[in-house]
Amino acid sequence: MEVGFESVPFHGKPVVWTGRHRTSKTNSSFYHWHQCCEFLIVFEGKGTVVMNNKTYPIKPGMLYVFQPFEIHKVFAKVTHECHYERAVIHLDHVVIDQYLKDYPRRREWFDRLCYSSEIERAFDLSRDMDLFSYCVEDYGQIAHMEQGESREEITVFVLQFLSAMARIFPKDQSEPSLTRRKKEHSELIMQWLDEHYMESNILNKLADQLHFTRSYVSRLFKNETGSNLSEYLTAKRIKVAAHMLETTTMSVEYISHHVGFQNVSHFISCFKKTYQVTPLKYKLNQKKSGLESHEI
Repeated sequence: MEVGFESVPFHGKPVVWTGRHRTSKTNSSFYHWHQCCEFLIVFEGKGTVVMNNKTYPIKPGMLYVFQPFEIHKVFAKVTHECHYERAVIHLDHVVIDQYLKDYPRRREWFDRLCYSSEIERAFDLSRDMDLFSYCVEDYGQIAHMEQGESREEITVFVLQFLSAMARIFPKDQSEPSLTRRKKEHSELIMQWLDEHYMESNILNKLADQLHFTRSYVSRLFKNETGSNLSEYLTAKRIKVAAHMLETTTMSVEYISHHVGFQNVSHFISCFKKTYQVTPLKYKLNQKKSGLESHEI
């Protein structure tokens, strides 16, 4: 089982562009989060995206926006007949926000995408895919020639992309949104876990809540998200634990039990797989980093 924080290496650049990439076989997918904003544009493929306690179908022409430190998962169902082609753009939202300070409307839009929990962040761009493809490929060519790192080029790209997004929504619409369909069972499960992740006997309680059997609840979640319920639960607990290590003086043992781990050794093992350090080392590193920032 894999869950965890994936740090995006910006190396002093506010945009990391991976280009269009095509996959012809199913890759392993797991719940993870980044320190930045991520745009995922799908050109071909089927599957499921999980974010913000919701599931969305993967299909051509979709744009998914993952907010900084947001748990998400992309599960592409690849077959011989259906490959998975996408472009991924990681944005240092703090730097980009400064680049957009002279463009208040686009800056407000970008801030909503990065921070608002009230808006949908899965957009059907299929009717305007040519426009978005041009924006992406134009910047891709510039980046490939190592000319896309200047503030001007990055600002132009982000403005073009945000302006293209604005075109697909009515002018009187104050913020981007989608008409929501009926919630999937997995969405109800994730919302329930947001309030009960720290409890024991989760599966039994979920089964009682939904009036299903334990095995049926597990199958539902697996079929709709492509992952086991335990993977999502572990990712949720580890992320909350990391936040507590950063912001409280509670002991590792206390935090372990507080977020729902029955065994401290198991918590330490899961945490280390996610962050490559033990919880205690992580806590000390965060404290040291805070002291250095205060001194500056």
